[in-house]
Amino acid sequence: MRRRNYDWSEAADIYAILRGFGVRRGVVDVGCGEGQLVRYLKERGVEAAGCDVAGGCGGAGPCDVTKPETVPAGRAWILQHVLEHVPEGAWRPLFARAAEAGVKLIVAVAPGHISDDPTHICNHFAPRPSRMYYGKFGAVKICSISALRRAVEDAGYRTKLFVDTHTFSSPWDLDYIVVAAKRGLIRGLLPWLMRRKFAQLKAAFKLW
Repeated sequence: MRRRNYDWSEAADIYAILRGFGVRRGVVDVGCGEGQLVRYLKERGVEAAGCDVAGGCGGAGPCDVTKPETVPAGRAWILQHVLEHVPEGAWRPLFARAAEAGVKLIVAVAPGHISDDPTHICNHFAPRPSRMYYGKFGAVKICSISALRRAVEDAGYRTKLFVDTHTFSSPWDLDYIVVAAKRGLIRGLLPWLMRRKFAQLKAAFKLW
C-alpha cells in the first residue's frame, strides 16, 4: 500500500514527529508496502516494523487494516497513504483498536492527487465530502479529511491536521498529515513544527 514514487521528505517529517514524541521503539508501519519507511526509520535508530496484507516488513507478520485485531500493538502506528485503499466503514474499528492499545497515530493521506491508481477506494481527500469524479478507471470517490479527523477523535484522540508542503518543489508534493495522541499532543509536536517552519523558510528563500 504505497505510491509508486516514494516520498522521502514525508518520511523525514514522520521521523521528526516520532522524535518530538520521544518514541524510538514500538513503531508499527501499518500497510508497509515494500518497507521503505521501516528501513528509513531503522537507519535512524528507531525500532520499527511493518505489516501489510502481503506480509511483514522488518520482523512483523501480515496484517489487514479491515481486520484491526491483526494489527500488532506498539507505541505508535503510522498509516502512510493506506486509507486511500480502505473503505470508510473500516476506519472507526481501526482507530478504536488503536485507542484500546494506547498508541499514537500518524496518518498521511493525499489531498489533491488526481490519481488513476485502480487500487484506490478514496482517490484523494478534500476538506469536505464531494461527489465522485470520473477517471480512467471509472468513478473514484473523494473522501473528507474532516470525516477522517472526526473518526479519529471519536475514538478518544486529540488531533492536529497539517498540510505538508515539503520543499514546495511541485504541486503534487502535498499531503495531509493527521497526528493524534490522547495527551501531550502539542508538546510532542513543537520540536517538529519548529524544524519544519525553518526548513520551509529556507526552501522559500532558495526560490527567490
